[in-house]
Order: sequence, then C-alpha cells, then structure tokens
Amino acid sequence: MPGRCFHIAVISVYPFPYGMATTNRILAYSKGLVENGARVSIFNPFPTDNHIEGVQDEKNEGVYEGISYIYTSGRYLPRSKWIRACLRVTGIKRVVGYITSVLKIAEKDSENSIDWIIISTDEIRSLLVFSIMAKILRIRSVFIFDEYPIPIRHKLKETVPKWKEIFYSWVLRHIDAYISISENLKAYYCSLSIKPTHVLSVIVDTSRFKNAKRNEILQKQKYLCYMGNLELSKDDVDNIIRAFAIVVQKYPDFRLWLFGPVHSENVFKLKNLIKKLNIEEKVEFKGQVSSLEVPSILANAHILVSSQPDTKRASGGFPTKLGEYLSTGVPSLFTDVGENSRYVKDGEHVFLARPENSKDYACKLFFIIENYESAVKIARQGKTFIQNNYSHLIKGKEILSFLKALK
Repeated sequence: MPGRCFHIAVISVYPFPYGMATTNRILAYSKGLVENGARVSIFNPFPTDNHIEGVQDEKNEGVYEGISYIYTSGRYLPRSKWIRACLRVTGIKRVVGYITSVLKIAEKDSENSIDWIIISTDEIRSLLVFSIMAKILRIRSVFIFDEYPIPIRHKLKETVPKWKEIFYSWVLRHIDAYISISENLKAYYCSLSIKPTHVLSVIVDTSRFKNAKRNEILQKQKYLCYMGNLELSKDDVDNIIRAFAIVVQKYPDFRLWLFGPVHSENVFKLKNLIKKLNIEEKVEFKGQVSSLEVPSILANAHILVSSQPDTKRASGGFPTKLGEYLSTGVPSLFTDVGENSRYVKDGEHVFLARPENSKDYACKLFFIIENYESAVKIARQGKTFIQNNYSHLIKGKEILSFLKALK
C-alpha cells in the first residue's frame, strides 16, 4: 500500500527500555528507525526483571520514545528461586516464551503488516523458532549480532565447536539478511551462510547526552570512571586498576569509580587485587545504576576509562561504551583492540593504549592528566565526530535504507 509506514519487529531477550549495553544499542537503532519514519515493535519472549521490594512493578507492555514493546510471557521472574530453576531446567519458560511471542507477533502482523523481523539473539533454538515463524508469516528476517557465539564469548576459546557451526549453518539458511557490529563478525557468519550484510559498528542515542547535568561537586572529586558489567572475560578491569595504582602514587587525590553489578566472582577478584596494591581507599565500587543516571555520571568524570584484552572475543565485537563515552566530551581512554582504530583515531578523537599493558595504560593516563586542556579539545572533537557520523538518527536511516533495498 503506497505511503504505508514501514513496520519492523524486534525480538529481544534483553531488558527494555532500561538495561545495559545491549539494551542501549537496541534502543538506539529502534529510536533511529522511528525518527526516520518507521514503526518499531519490540517483543520480549522471556522475563528479564527481578521483583524489588518497595519498588512498584513496571508494566508488561507500553510505548517508550515512540517504540512499542511487550513482554509476551510477563516481565518479571518468579520470586522463588526454586520455581525459576524448575522453569529453566524443564524448558517450560522457553516453550511458553516461544508460544506467546509467536502468537503476539502474528496478531500484530494481522493488524499492521510487519515488513522485517530483527532477531537479537544468537541462541540457536531461538534463531530457528523465530526464523521459521517469519517464513510462515511471510515476513523477511534479519539476524543482528554483536559478538562471537559461546564458547568464544564466555570462555575466551579461539573457535566454535564444529557441531555448533553446522547447526548455525543450517539455521541461518532461513535468515534473509544480517546486521553485524564488525567486519570480522560479518566474515565469520557469512562463512557459515552468506547473506546481504550491513555493518553497524558505532551507534549512539545522542539525545541521551544533550542534557547531561554538570555538577561542580562531582567534578571536584576528580574521578576516573569505568561503566560496564565488570565481566573480566570481556573488560580487562584489572588492567585499569593496575595502571591506576601507578598513577595514584603521583596524583593521590584521584579516585577510581567502578560502576557495574557488584555481586559476582569477578568483583571478589578485583577487590583482592585492590587490597594487594594497597589502594583500597582510592577505588570505589559504585554498583549498577539506571541508564537514566549514566549520562550525568559520565559527563562529570575527569577521565573515562575502558580496557579490553586482546582476545578472539574482542576482535569480533565493538565496545558500545566507546560511542557513549565520546558523546560526553570527556577525555576517554581505551585499548587498541578489535576494530577500535578503524573507526576512531588515537589523539584525534580518543586515546588508545596497548592492550594488557598496565604501564602503557598508566603512561596514557599521565599524558591526559598533565595535558588536560589539550585532552579536552580532543574529547570535544570526538564528541563532534560521533554526532556527525554515528548518531541514532544517521544510523537509523542507514538501516532503513538497507532493509528497504532488500524488499
């Protein structure tokens, strides 16, 4: 029908609209699509949230920033850990999620025809269910991915088992196109089943950072800020801590603030390292914060820090926080891994240190601290670079053009 609004469904297994890196990425491209005239409906087959005492439960469905979303089998996990375990082990949770989401998508398609389904999970069973569902409903499907599959992703292996690649090859035959976070991942998945592919590396909802509040009290604390999930197989946070221990000997007034989930084995390891380095009074674990708080926390930092080890996993991904850090205009330090230097330039938009080298990382921190005015100018250039090339509006338009060209 001429003039009909292009309709895209997104199948996500991540919290929405508030969450961490993957949620922010989904929100950014969904918002970009909406602002370019498309209609976006997000379907979450499985519960993602825990009940929190004293906090009013969020609704199972709604509209956020023009994006409609629905948790088809409910938003909240059961309060009892035994019931949660039973649902997971028996597979009931997955079956209910599949059935309810398929029914809701079919209902939405009958009301307002869906042109494309974006599948945002690399779990093989889910890919199979939703790609076949798309075929039955005569909707084209696109698989969007931002990391290598398990065990590269979780166990830092160098390869994926052959049996798993065979399954992927068979399942991916039902997919019509890919959206990849990197050229390396594009090459990997196309080696299993070649498809038209759009590379979506950096994308930032730049509107989140426009009104980030500057706070003089926070700025006087001169904190270095890491924001992430503290997953050591992905983020080399111990490298940051070792480098900071060197820096703080010369600049004892500085603090390192680490934001992310605090109840994990990784945090226990990091606390032992901090104790060993005798910098317990200089490093603070701030816990996980709402995505609404993130822009102001980042914008008030003295330096934003991130570090990834040089692994197969890092070679395929791309840190979502790179675009978010640069959007603040605060000097930012990353490690030169994967495809980082393909998109941003050291000393022009950002600062890049050698991976797994705390001395080089510390040298970069010293340079930023001791040449702070110049570092801020570089950070502002990075911010402008992101706004002009990688905003959700610009990248949303590119995704929409890619999908429409395949119709």
